[in-house]
Order: sequence, then structure tokens, then C-alpha cells
Amino acid sequence: MRSILLAALAALALSPITASAKAWQGISPGVSTIDEVVNKFGEPTTRSKRATRTVLAYLGEQALPGTKQTQFHAREDGVVLEITVFLATQLEKESIEGTYGRSPRKTFTDDFLPVWLYEADGVTVYFTKDGFVNAISFFAGRSVAKEPAANPAKGVIRTAPPKSNVLP
Repeated sequence: MRSILLAALAALALSPITASAKAWQGISPGVSTIDEVVNKFGEPTTRSKRATRTVLAYLGEQALPGTKQTQFHAREDGVVLEITVFLATQLEKESIEGTYGRSPRKTFTDDFLPVWLYEADGVTVYFTKDGFVNAISFFAGRSVAKEPAANPAKGVIRTAPPKSNVLP
């Protein structure tokens, strides 16, 4: 019995640890599909292709409540990997810390704007030069986010929010 318990503990310790993705408005990165997005929010303002990903964007009059724009990035099989939300109101750093705690990892964009990474929560927060939140990105954990075998993921961590058709 003790050997079974030790084997189970060893398997658990050696198994990969993955970040769980936070759901946004009922859509969970790594689980939900673009069909679910369209069923929930209607047809997007734009549907485009970026490399191997399909991006659904809701902006302008179709912007989702509380946002200027929302982008859903899905891999080729339709599974949503990332949701990027550009907020309609100013949100301060203290609000982010109140929700997620102090950022365990901080970095910068190419333009030297602050980025806070909450990898364990599947959240990245992008800030403006004035220190307000520009966008929040919700992403799937690394093992969930892997592309199908025919098209492996590159494993690159994004340090800038996806390009917005609306925001600078």
C-alpha cells in the first residue's frame, strides 16, 4: 500500500503544472469554442486570420458591455486560446492588485509600457503610459493551449497586447 501511495505522489510531483485559465463572460480559454462565442455574443464586427489563429473582434457599436473592444483568439480547430479585453473605463493598478494580488512577474512592452503577468491565473495586464489598465488578456494554460500535433505551438509569451483596430 505504501508503494502505491509513493508512486501516486511521484506521478503527481512529476506531472506538468499548468496555469488554469480564468473564464470571461462565461467563455473559458482552452475549453470554449468560437461557435460558443458567436452563440453568446452574436456575429463579431470582424473575423480575421492571424497566422494560424482566427480572431473574432467585437468593437464600436458591437462592443461588449464595459469594453471598447474584445478579441477572441482561436486555434485552427476553433478552441479559444486567448481573450483580450480593452476596457471602456479607466482601471487603476490598485484594482488589479485587489483582484489578483501583487504581480509575481512584471515586464515591459516594446514601447516600455508595464505588463503584469499572473501566469498561475492565466491573466496578463497591459498598462498605459499613465499607469491605467489598457487591456487584460485571459489565456489558456500551457498544456491546454498546445496546438494540435500537426501544428505545434511556438510557446512564445506575448509581451504586448494584440493589435487593436480601434486603440492606438
